[in-house]
Amino acid sequence: MKKSLLILITFLTLFSYSPVQAETVSKNDIQLHDDLIFIMFYPSIQQELKKQYGEIKQNYCGEITQIKKLPQGSYLFNVTVQVTTFEGAHDPPNDLVAITFSNEKSIEWQAIDFKRRRLKPNEITKCRHPL
Repeated sequence: MKKSLLILITFLTLFSYSPVQAETVSKNDIQLHDDLIFIMFYPSIQQELKKQYGEIKQNYCGEITQIKKLPQGSYLFNVTVQVTTFEGAHDPPNDLVAITFSNEKSIEWQAIDFKRRRLKPNEITKCRHPL
């Protein structure tokens, strides 16, 4: 009886520990994927910022905020990225910018939506902002 109880406790401990570890690895993998996607879009982000502002804008706090697969079974996507712009040494004015890129109509990624919002002084220190 004691041996069976010990085996049961051992199995429960092993199985209860595994999902937590797998979840942590999964979150790290997702962050790596997002970082890779963001850096691949960075030249397009810079080009769109220059087009919208008329000059190259420095930015930080870049992240992928949404990836939407268009028709199921295709390789067509809308990808939304977000950055915070700044002047000089991270000085105001700061804008929160969201750009949606799509490969639906062309092999090349095209910006299909551009939104910006001026950040208030109390919002500037945070890297995640709702647009």
